[in-house]
Amino acid sequence: MTRPPLDPARGAEVAKRLRGLGVKGILVRAAELGYITEVKCGMPQCFCPEELGGVGYFAPRTNQWNDWEATLEHYPIAKLDGGRKAVDNAVLAHRLCNKLDHFIRHGLSIEKDLERIRRAREAAAGS
Repeated sequence: MTRPPLDPARGAEVAKRLRGLGVKGILVRAAELGYITEVKCGMPQCFCPEELGGVGYFAPRTNQWNDWEATLEHYPIAKLDGGRKAVDNAVLAHRLCNKLDHFIRHGLSIEKDLERIRRAREAAAGS
């Protein structure tokens, strides 16, 4: 995955949307500087159900974690490989997509989480 050129104008709009979701810190700064120019999950595979809004849906931050809230993914250098929390090493991701990517890369079971996704899909379709 290669990064497109920095686009602070588009990033400013993304930063505004992220703030509206209650996001703070490095993700907002990365957007303001043009590193993040779309409100979409940047993981290789997004698991957010289309019924909720898919790659472009992010739940507002609350005082309880939500599978679909915005989180920082360390890219291009993964945290495990010494990647630091910095604007030039930040990708926007859903909390659960970030977790599942880690589990998949390390050969860990994701069955329990896939069941949570199925339940979220059913709940969204029923509303």
